[in-house]
Amino acid sequence: MAWGTVELEPEVRDWLEKLPTPQFATAAFYVDLVADRGPLLGEPYTRQLDGKLRELRFHLDGRAVRVTYWIASGRRIVLLTVFA
Repeated sequence: MAWGTVELEPEVRDWLEKLPTPQFATAAFYVDLVADRGPLLGEPYTRQLDGKLRELRFHLDGRAVRVTYWIASGRRIVLLTVFA
């Protein structure tokens, strides 16, 4: 059972939609991981940036990917931006 629900800002949604299927599956795995564990998910998967701002950290084809997010009220996890 998931800890919370994930909301995507347009930048993140566009990036995910453009990924080839194998890369999308990998990215979806990590998004599901943060949805399942919420604030209990720690390093190496997430890192606090400042206050409530965090980043989801993973690799796609050997490249580091960072997705910034914050946990909002109502157990909502809002994915904000992508650095790939």
